[in-house]
Amino acid sequence: MADLALVLIMAIWGSSFSILRFLMGGTGAQPSATPLALVSVRMALASALLFGFMAAIKRPQLRMSARLVRDGLLCGALLGFGFLLQSEGLQRTTASRSGFLTGLLVVLVPLLEFLLFRKRPAPPALAGVVLAFAGMTLLSAPWAEASAATLVGDWLTVGCALVFAGHVVFLGRVAARYPLLPLLLLQLFVTAAISATAGPLVEAQHFAGGARLWLALVFLALFATLFAFGIQTWAQQKLPAVRVALLSSLEPVFAALWAALLLGERLSVRELCGGALIVSGVAVGELGAALRSRSA
Repeated sequence: MADLALVLIMAIWGSSFSILRFLMGGTGAQPSATPLALVSVRMALASALLFGFMAAIKRPQLRMSARLVRDGLLCGALLGFGFLLQSEGLQRTTASRSGFLTGLLVVLVPLLEFLLFRKRPAPPALAGVVLAFAGMTLLSAPWAEASAATLVGDWLTVGCALVFAGHVVFLGRVAARYPLLPLLLLQLFVTAAISATAGPLVEAQHFAGGARLWLALVFLALFATLFAFGIQTWAQQKLPAVRVALLSSLEPVFAALWAALLLGERLSVRELCGGALIVSGVAVGELGAALRSRSA
């Protein structure tokens, strides 16, 4: 069930790329908001909705222990700095290279787990990671626009992948210790605070009102933030971090499918083959986990 739930949120996150691209003017429309302004408003709105829900329905969960606050703030800091590096890197490199380099998370999660905890991934999971990484390379084709990319943007995006990998690993270690909603609230609140603080320092912020922007923000706050990060936090109480990272490799596949559906972008043979490799990698990892569980 947790695996299927993660696949669902990858489909939701995949759709957010097309929505954000439209808001940023990527389809020729006038940009409605700058990246960090959009992140800060999105996370603040999600935090406010969750806090209101907890105050009305889950009042006892508003009381947080010192350990919960500590771990929640660290998870939120990793998430917030990941968004910051991703947004700034995307301004300085191409979309294809950004997608590829962010996808390094699939490889970095098992590497971090081994370096920090000497935890080796199971052979099926490792095979799935290799297949998914190969598919992501083929899907993103970072070499196709190499001349347009800059070294600074690339390194910022590598830093983003490393920070997001750290978030997956650390959240996997602490998620089972605490109630879901307070841990989620702390992550969203800290991400909003980091984006709001850093935004004016790194970009000339712009946030235009309008029904289209607020409709998109409601979707992003409710489904791509509250629901999606809530599912991720819940799933990491049950699944190893490597499986979470492997399933996250489906995000660019869904992003390409949504772009074809919503923006009319055509998928090339290379992109279709890359997506097929990613899906094969996920299938290998999931099938291997199921067989190991049955034999155990």
